Amino acid sequence: MSNRMKQYTKVVKRFLTLATPAIATSILATLPSQAATIAYSESKFNINNFSSSPLSVKVLTDTVTKTISTGGQVTADANAEAKFNVDANNSASNLSFSQAQGQGDGYTGSAESFAAIIGYDFTVDKEFSFDFSGLFNLKTSIDDALTERANARGEFLYKLYDSDTGNLLDSFKISGNLSTIGNNDAFVFEPSSSITFDSSQTSIDKSFGGTQEYALTSFKGKYSRTFDKSTRLTLIESKSNQVSVYTVPEPSTILGSLFSCTMFGAVSIRKRKRASSAALFVNKDLRSV
Repeated sequence: MSNRMKQYTKVVKRFLTLATPAIATSILATLPSQAATIAYSESKFNINNFSSSPLSVKVLTDTVTKTISTGGQVTADANAEAKFNVDANNSASNLSFSQAQGQGDGYTGSAESFAAIIGYDFTVDKEFSFDFSGLFNLKTSIDDALTERANARGEFLYKLYDSDTGNLLDSFKISGNLSTIGNNDAFVFEPSSSITFDSSQTSIDKSFGGTQEYALTSFKGKYSRTFDKSTRLTLIESKSNQVSVYTVPEPSTILGSLFSCTMFGAVSIRKRKRASSAALFVNKDLRSV
């Protein structure tokens, strides 16, 4: 054996001696844990006591869920409901709900929901008004900040249009995003100037940062807008809610994988050197024939 090969062998043996404890630690670290992740997004809106009736109405709902497991446990649920009653009370309501939960090691789950109510051609001579109440709720929770992620998003949007011109007359928006762990947390509450809230039944609460986050608002109030001439109005209220939970590899797992790749490469280099030496001897023998 040449001096260079002897030196290479010593280096490899020394590396294996130092790395063996790290390999054992890496294997233990990849064993499934019982940590859990939860992401929750919900929105509700109720309207009653319309001052006038729409000529026609429409409701829309949709839900999508997806789960993939490579060892852990994961569930995803979504629900959406909407109704618009044109009668003596003229009421409308909808809700959108999405939730995902995961536990163990190796999973991803997501849920999306959407609900909308549309009232076409409210004929208004002087004033358009209605009473309303609602809820907007986002929550995320994880146990292990190194390997778990939970995200929750939601948007509530109310818009009032002039049916003849298509111009947007009023809007009311609530939106939020929670990213655990992450720096993309946000909460927006933008009401119209035509809205009067009942302060005793309206609240906003939020907490960003850490392994448990939330953004919550419940509200109740009245919408009222006056017009100086007969106007036809279209009301659109919609909400969408999305959540996702998933796991990411632990740092020790990544290091273990890198070590495996390094050792595989070292063994491959050694084999190639041996093969090259053998080929060299064969070529010498052929030239001597």
